[in-house]
Amino acid sequence: MPARDKRERDRDFSRSDSGREKRPRGGGIDDDKWKRGEEVGKESDKRPVFGGSDKKDEVENKEEIAKPDYGSSGKLEKSRQIKKNGIVLKHSEPPNAAIPDRRWRIYVFKNDEIISTLHVHRQSCFIIGRESRVADIRTDHLTCSKQHAVIQFKYKSKVDEAGNTITKICPYVMDLKSANGTKLNKQPIEALRYLAVCLKYP
Repeated sequence: MPARDKRERDRDFSRSDSGREKRPRGGGIDDDKWKRGEEVGKESDKRPVFGGSDKKDEVENKEEIAKPDYGSSGKLEKSRQIKKNGIVLKHSEPPNAAIPDRRWRIYVFKNDEIISTLHVHRQSCFIIGRESRVADIRTDHLTCSKQHAVIQFKYKSKVDEAGNTITKICPYVMDLKSANGTKLNKQPIEALRYLAVCLKYP
């Protein structure tokens, strides 16, 4: 064979090898992954994502936001409200409320003359005010509030000189935070506080 033909065959062989990708030696590379340039065992999904938020931190933040609130919601107080004819009463009777055992009366004066007599012994309390739907004793004067004051009968215990406990039912008056206040014996009384009407029980 001539030397020229041998050199041409060597040149053609080298050209065919240069156009083919050389596969790395060893059997630890998968064909598909080798074609994509990935190595076996590499997990691309475990790569850290910079600039993103951590899911664990988001859950902790949500738990902090959703902390329970043990403050007063007002629902319990609302459930304890007493209504009469659809109107919320400003007064609720105390545990020691009692119907009087004597025939108490209220005398209404005008110019030193009795113009009316009110019997206040048939129930334990009497609301005084301009609101006819809730007032037991109605007052039409403009200086009076809708629920102005209340007369409340309560048990009162007293120990006598002999050491015996005597229980009586006494009348008390209380102003219901009225606009112009309530007076007893021409003296203004404190709002929302019971004051005995009679200092000495008859």
